[in-house]
Amino acid sequence: MRLPALLTSLLLASAAHSVSTASVAAQPDISGPDLPPAMAAGPADEDARGSSPATAGAGGPAPDAPDPLFPNLVRDTDSFTLVNEKHGLSFHKPMFFAPATWSPQYEGQKTEVIFQISLKQRLLNRNLFFGYTQKSFWQLYDGGNSRPFRETNYNPELFYRFKPQWNDAPGLGFDLGVDHQSNGKDLPESRSWNRIIGAAYYETDRQLVHLRLWYRLPENEDRAADDPARDDNPDIHAYIGYGELRLQRKFFGDAKHVGSLMLRGNPASGRGAVELVYSAPAPFSGDAFMMFYVWNGYGESLIDYNRSVTRVGIGLMLAR
Repeated sequence: MRLPALLTSLLLASAAHSVSTASVAAQPDISGPDLPPAMAAGPADEDARGSSPATAGAGGPAPDAPDPLFPNLVRDTDSFTLVNEKHGLSFHKPMFFAPATWSPQYEGQKTEVIFQISLKQRLLNRNLFFGYTQKSFWQLYDGGNSRPFRETNYNPELFYRFKPQWNDAPGLGFDLGVDHQSNGKDLPESRSWNRIIGAAYYETDRQLVHLRLWYRLPENEDRAADDPARDDNPDIHAYIGYGELRLQRKFFGDAKHVGSLMLRGNPASGRGAVELVYSAPAPFSGDAFMMFYVWNGYGESLIDYNRSVTRVGIGLMLAR
């Protein structure tokens, strides 16, 4: 199965209705018909004149900064983006750009730049979300081969989020939905699958425990090898498994350092993967985090679902 290239544009277009515009209330006219303008001016008018652009630099209050077009897409260290319920368009899974990575499987000119974008849009003013994640592996330093994108994975999903707000478990929440993941390539390199996904999680001010389980929707693996409708990867569950556990923890007094550990696998086959990410505020930017990334195991990309990859990398994160 191949994903249309317009999904990203559709996601951003669906967010247009959520962008609100501020309205300015008209000030009442308090001047009387018999008073000259200088006498009709009240204290509010004096304040307004004192804060005009001509005098703001001389100690008056600065004009308010304009609201951002998408206020949810501003760095937020107070919530875990994976489980937030923000209206409109917001961050979903981690968003990062790692220009320097090392892997014994992809080294030298094959060294890869990895980046991921991930957003979700709340629908129908309910806790129904459409999410989209795209992860790319770019061999930027391989100039001899036109710096190709070795692999890009596309992952749209639709899910409902429920937080019961129980007194004994105020941070408990659940997700239920469906997703599709594919790499958009032609056979024999095509990889794809569709899943029903359920998640249970618990969040506190400084910690998130997130368990995600899935059931793969069956496909026909008896079709001809060159039939696009056949199952591209019938044994993917033996390498990626049936679920993953993710732990996120904020550290230090200001809780701006975050460590994230992901574990997944199939106990029957003994295969799986572990991912460790540590991030801290970037000193040169108010909207980014520095990150250190470690991966070992199967399924870092769909094309490598049945190949174990070890990788370390550094980069910048916009959401975590």
